[in-house]
Amino acid sequence: MNEKIDRRVLRTRTLLRKVLLDLASEKPLKSITVKELTDTAGLNRGTFYLHYQDIHDFYELYKNEILEQFNNIIKKLGHTRETTKPFMDPPSGFVRPFEYVLEEKQFFKIFMGFGGDTNISFQMTELINQQFINAYRANHQQMKSADIPVKQKYLFAYLASAYVGTIQFWIQRDFDLSPTDMTVLFSQISRLGSAHITFPV
Repeated sequence: MNEKIDRRVLRTRTLLRKVLLDLASEKPLKSITVKELTDTAGLNRGTFYLHYQDIHDFYELYKNEILEQFNNIIKKLGHTRETTKPFMDPPSGFVRPFEYVLEEKQFFKIFMGFGGDTNISFQMTELINQQFINAYRANHQQMKSADIPVKQKYLFAYLASAYVGTIQFWIQRDFDLSPTDMTVLFSQISRLGSAHITFPV
């Protein structure tokens, strides 16, 4: 019986999320009402209020799950020392974050696009920055975060911001490059620097 209930709850949540994305592609999130969401989904408001307080609560839980999954993916990048050369054939783990963004492209296009949720970019940047810190500590006998050189922290902050900024531009361009191409491109930019990289016309 519990399995049936869980499946029903999961189906309801999936439906509500799909409808939310459809509505949010046409109007700001703050303009969407619970009645509009549930009527469009063919559900009653009582079902919604069993699990969520309001639209903001529903969205925040949705966003947090997206970010948690993204964080789980970047945690799997590993803590080994990397070569300073750009990727030619990137490991699948480094491609996976871009693949995930593409898999959830409707969510990211709406909420990381113009007029979306600016907090998402900040939160993703923080997650990536923390991953850089964790990798650095793992490669330096579990050095305390407080002992990491200040300039190294600036480098991590720069790379994390650049990574998320690259994702945002990719979203704006409607995912015109493949996840593998994006991984190679970011490794070229981050490892060679803008002064040492040129692209054919």
